[in-house]
Amino acid sequence: MQSGSISYARLKGIYVLKFSGSISVPLSPDLSAFGESLLSDPELAGVVIDLTDVTSIDSTALGLLANIAAGVRKLGLDRPVIISTDANVNRTLEVTGFAQVFHIIEALPDSIADSCRAHTELPSVDSNELEIGEKVLKAHRVLMQLNENNRNTFRPVVIALEKEKQAKLSKNLP
Repeated sequence: MQSGSISYARLKGIYVLKFSGSISVPLSPDLSAFGESLLSDPELAGVVIDLTDVTSIDSTALGLLANIAAGVRKLGLDRPVIISTDANVNRTLEVTGFAQVFHIIEALPDSIADSCRAHTELPSVDSNELEIGEKVLKAHRVLMQLNENNRNTFRPVVIALEKEKQAKLSKNLP
């Protein structure tokens, strides 16, 4: 499986995140930490997420993106923008209800694209298995909040992740 990457550029308070390849759980600590960082930026003016080079994106990454959208909304900013041209990715975005919390378009406006050619890789975050599991659980809880279909789809996943978390925690008790 092709590995993925996430990079970003910042232009006058607008963060442009560029996703490439297969976006999955191993990138969740980096994406989660970066999401928290950008939401705490007092100069944050908007978020653009470019998925045009994505070959696949898992539910954990989608949940972390939905969490960023929720944070942007709490700050009183306009919905983030997702750029996506892949039919499979677009179908996934549609089914998970992303049109409710994102503007979904097919091309990055030239004014932003020209200014954001140079992207920087997201900083890597060291995480243990328990921390990654917590990110995955949080991401799926956020997805469940988007709509009834997601609640039904991801409830079994959340229940299984919660049981797995409890099992790992009980193993680590003295």
